[in-house]
Amino acid sequence: MKRNLPYKNDFDTLSANVGLCVLLLGSPRQHVKSGNWIRRRVAFLISAILVLTLGVSSISAQEIASYKHYTLNQQLINPAASGMNGHKIMLNYVNRWNAFPGNPQTFTGAYNGPVGERIGLGAMLISDNLGSLNRTTGQLSYAYRLDIEDTKLSIGLSTGYERYKLQASALLGTGIDPNDPIIADAAEGYDVFDAAVGVHAELPDGFTAGLALPNLIRTRVDNNSDNESTESSLFKYFVLYAGYKAPLEEYNFEFEPSIQVRNVRNAPFQVDLNLLGYYADDQLIGGFTYTIGGGNGANILLGTRINKINILYSYGVSFADFQTYNNGSHEISLIFDLFNPDETEDDQDDRRKRRR
Repeated sequence: MKRNLPYKNDFDTLSANVGLCVLLLGSPRQHVKSGNWIRRRVAFLISAILVLTLGVSSISAQEIASYKHYTLNQQLINPAASGMNGHKIMLNYVNRWNAFPGNPQTFTGAYNGPVGERIGLGAMLISDNLGSLNRTTGQLSYAYRLDIEDTKLSIGLSTGYERYKLQASALLGTGIDPNDPIIADAAEGYDVFDAAVGVHAELPDGFTAGLALPNLIRTRVDNNSDNESTESSLFKYFVLYAGYKAPLEEYNFEFEPSIQVRNVRNAPFQVDLNLLGYYADDQLIGGFTYTIGGGNGANILLGTRINKINILYSYGVSFADFQTYNNGSHEISLIFDLFNPDETEDDQDDRRKRRR
């Protein structure tokens, strides 16, 4: 049962300033530490600690959003998966820590598809909101596919441009001087360039595996950037996954166990243990994820396929104490399968038979 927050008005005020804490504490830029700046930073650190003591594993807008539907569209976590399974459009919404003031919310629109036999292209537009902080990201991905006997191997690269911006309400708190150069810089926001690479493989008999290296190069690119704002993180952050899709033809059913191991920016090390099931050509989709790390958690997924549209919903909870102060997390996705040039007429006939 969700418990009410103590001193709710104070928490409403705090949530409005969480974004300011994140922007000042997490900016790639190294500021000159004047006495006034140090006092203000300490004040924001105290606010951040109040949130952290509630068991929140991270108050920063994560560089890889907490998607759970990556199991059905790996473009979300790996640029090398772009174009591997036809042309797809995905609309995704994630609402984490539901009912907590200023909770993180992420809106994503994504496309990926093949161009010819070897090239895959992808694009994503992401809007993250956390307290008073907004992040808008545009990302382009490129993948090159190699066919090695029955194995499809793809190597991919993505580049992204991120814009961080504070809402004006973050500057209305007591003791905040809007003329302070650090505060003014935070209000103006900042821009970041980001690059990632990955490899994705689809092996015979339903095996899938991949490795992505996010935030490979990360640098601030606005007018206030400097040489110290560049961060290189080769193998510092990674997402590693593997899975196996096994058909049970006599029951018109497929099940897919998989695992994902990740160490991503501004988040604890975590492992996802996934199990998905598909019945009658995806007319019924169900799944369960158990997450180890960051307080541990669980997620259930339900979905269906209507013609060429997958409709997915999942609900997740954390086993950390902070769960008592919110209603869990929700994720909704629409995936449109536009066209798959690799699908043969026999594949289409098999689909029609499974729906009966």
